Amino acid sequence: MAHPAVITRILIVDDDEKFLASMRRIMQGYFEIVTTKDPIQALKLFEYQGPFAAVISDYRMPLMNGIELFARLLALDTNVQRIMLTGHAELQMAIDAVNHGKINAFLTKPTPAVSIRSVIVEAIRAYNRDAGNVLLSKGNPESHTRTALPEATLENYDPLTVKEKEVLALLARGCSNSEISAKLNITVGTVKSHVSNLFGKLDVNSRSKVIAKSITLGLIKNEFTE
Repeated sequence: MAHPAVITRILIVDDDEKFLASMRRIMQGYFEIVTTKDPIQALKLFEYQGPFAAVISDYRMPLMNGIELFARLLALDTNVQRIMLTGHAELQMAIDAVNHGKINAFLTKPTPAVSIRSVIVEAIRAYNRDAGNVLLSKGNPESHTRTALPEATLENYDPLTVKEKEVLALLARGCSNSEISAKLNITVGTVKSHVSNLFGKLDVNSRSKVIAKSITLGLIKNEFTE
């Protein structure tokens, strides 16, 4: 029985041509990519030149932001992997990306090329697994990537406590310290302590980056926000 073809194409959307040129350079030889500066054009490319395993998009773009783009792409292909790569990592934007964009990974500029490629490899595996295609095996020369890349994993981070996970889930819903305090029946000072622990364990320095890192590591999933 023939298996469906593995999909490895990636669509990158950003209104900064210099950034797109940089992405083309670091992806050359690793992935088949299509780039555009226009989110409206991205929708047309997705519909008529797809399927694409993953879409990487900036947040702030003319006519349509990245979250709106992801929501419309999801209506076209429920399996497409959605990766936000932005220099504007405000907390509310990160929360909206979880709630409305249903993103799979959240990266902030600048991100090392090897980290971007690693996230894309995992996105390709996830898309093809969900679509019922032949899975890409790790390090397999048939994976259509030039080299085996490290996976985004929790192994290099200290495990979160149950309470830290509860605080994280509420952060992703946009709750303030006082709201988290009320919902979990703990003091605001204890909430601040848990948030500080999250900063340390995930090696970040802001709430938006806590959410971004947690999405990439799979600590925040859509069921937290639905």
